[in-house]
Amino acid sequence: MKYEVEDMKSKISLVIHSVAGISMGYVSMLIGNPLQAAGVAIGVLVVIGYLVEFLVKKKGMKWWFSNGGFLYILFWIVFWTFFYNYTVVGT
Repeated sequence: MKYEVEDMKSKISLVIHSVAGISMGYVSMLIGNPLQAAGVAIGVLVVIGYLVEFLVKKKGMKWWFSNGGFLYILFWIVFWTFFYNYTVVGT
């Protein structure tokens, strides 16, 4: 039972961070300026980190980064690049 709860907390964190990373990839493309986009994305990452920490009642930088933080950064960069290239080729 304990492992099922821990597994559910990890899944919640992964889903929230994945959706936020994809969304921020699109928002970063709309912002246009890479430095501002990176600042906004990092700010959102911190806010989402506190939100997930509150929702799943887990603390610790190591748990948070391995259960969402890294995935957020990965999705953000991949989708930012995808959306940027889509708009450049589409025009």
